[in-house]
Amino acid sequence: MPDVSDRRVPRRKDTLTHEVTDTDEVVIYDSNGPQLLVLNDTAAGVWLMIDGTRSVDDITAEILNHVEVGRATVTRDVIEFLGQLEQRELIVWQEAT
Repeated sequence: MPDVSDRRVPRRKDTLTHEVTDTDEVVIYDSNGPQLLVLNDTAAGVWLMIDGTRSVDDITAEILNHVEVGRATVTRDVIEFLGQLEQRELIVWQEAT
C-alpha cells in the first residue's frame, strides 16, 4: 500500500477506460474480474491523473484544489483508492523520474 512519502509513482496498466459524456462518469473495464468499475468524481479524477509522472502527493494536491475537504481525508482516500487499484492489478508502481 502506498503512502504520501512514497517516492514511486503509479502508472496505469493497459486498461479500457471510457468517459460517459451524458453522465460525466468514468468507467474502467477490469479484465481481471471481469467487471466494469464506475468511478465517482474523485476516483475518476485520481484515475485520470495516474500517468506515471505524478506522485501520491501530486495527485492529492490536485484533488485538494477542487474539493473542500481536509488534506488528511483526501490523502487517506487517494492512498486507499490507489491500494484498491493495485490489488486489482490495474496500476503498477515505478520509480519517480
